[in-house]
Amino acid sequence: MAALILASSSLCTTRPGASSEAELPEEVPASLDSSTTDATESAFAESQWLWPHTWEPRPGLTVRLRGRIDTDAIWSTQSPANEATFGDLGDVVGLRRARIGAEGNFGDNSRYVAEIDLASGEVVPRDVYAALGRPQDAGGHQVGHFREPFSLEGGTSARYFAFMERSPINLLDPARNWGLGYFRENSDTNTAWGVGVFHAGTSPGDFQGGDGSTVGFTGRLTRALINENDGERLLHVGIALSERIPESGVIIINQKLQSPLLELGDSSTSAFVPKIHIPAHFQQLINLQVAAASGPLWTQVEWYGSLIDQTGGGAVFFHGFHIDGGYFLTGEHRGYDASTGTLGHVRVDRPWLHCMSEVDRPQGWGAWELTARFAYLDFFDPDTPPGTNGQRIGTHLPQVTLGLNWYMSDRVRLMFNYSYAVPDEINAGTSTANTFATRLAAFW
Repeated sequence: MAALILASSSLCTTRPGASSEAELPEEVPASLDSSTTDATESAFAESQWLWPHTWEPRPGLTVRLRGRIDTDAIWSTQSPANEATFGDLGDVVGLRRARIGAEGNFGDNSRYVAEIDLASGEVVPRDVYAALGRPQDAGGHQVGHFREPFSLEGGTSARYFAFMERSPINLLDPARNWGLGYFRENSDTNTAWGVGVFHAGTSPGDFQGGDGSTVGFTGRLTRALINENDGERLLHVGIALSERIPESGVIIINQKLQSPLLELGDSSTSAFVPKIHIPAHFQQLINLQVAAASGPLWTQVEWYGSLIDQTGGGAVFFHGFHIDGGYFLTGEHRGYDASTGTLGHVRVDRPWLHCMSEVDRPQGWGAWELTARFAYLDFFDPDTPPGTNGQRIGTHLPQVTLGLNWYMSDRVRLMFNYSYAVPDEINAGTSTANTFATRLAAFW
């Protein structure tokens, strides 16, 4: 974590700098809007570089570096029953994300993103795609590896997400996969929608097939009924559906590899949720979402459902929800990106670190945000097939998370989270666990 502080200090300064034109980029290229918040951060972000350099190897082709580092420290305490059921969660310090890549334009009407993650010790593709067209005009097409248009918390970039991790029920989100998508926005009605066909693999890079791999048809429709001053007053509603066809006739819930505490994938996992194998013909996913904001106060609610058409048995239904809220003690608000239907950037009024784009703002103590979330996951269903040893499988998981975020600048923040989980495992019953976590995060 100390290394990240030094790296951040080399890019930003706690001393207000002169805001001369020579210190700022002479020209910021206009990048096309994308279907994913991780790829594009709206017009706000197009002028917010830690690195001021955009290369143009030839006319129309631009290259700009991008990346992020999230360094986590997590420790836990468990009741004896929880440790006996789920094992010792332990403590961990490590990289949650270590991403590096590039983005830019192919020409006036096309763009690309290529980013990999090295946090796991392997090269894992994240956003790797090409895009043609603009969602605000006749629509935009994307092909490659990118997020399926599904949940609100999944679509909100981890650069700005209010908690260190998304809610446990987010493990039903298809997240990033290889596919082809089409995205459209109507700026007059603040309406956006996207559809696509995707292949979800079983390895971290989604290359490997086999049990658990699916072909998915996913779509999402959102509308901001109220959107004033870049989300300062906001009422957002949305719905998403995904039809998944298992390539090998098996749906697997909570499949991706995980450590007890440190996440490494796109969607959330949980040490308290078992891996569930269900022979099936198809799986249907649904997401309902609402978000609202009034100045520094914001909230969002989502419900996830999964209906699995089990082969040789009854349909299996899992579901859950989360309710989030936050308040900026220093008066800032979360931006809203109507083209992606997501909450996004935070512009710090008085940054503690002055980065490339913030030298014209008064120096202060940054932005401070209090957050709270209640999440509930219900994976009890009598038709769930037994485990390999014939044991019953299922869990209820209520979980409370409280947080404090210190935005030192637009792109550097320190996060603190406390979570209290009360998993109810179908065989062992109820137990409790506490986790305490902190993160130093920077992106460019």
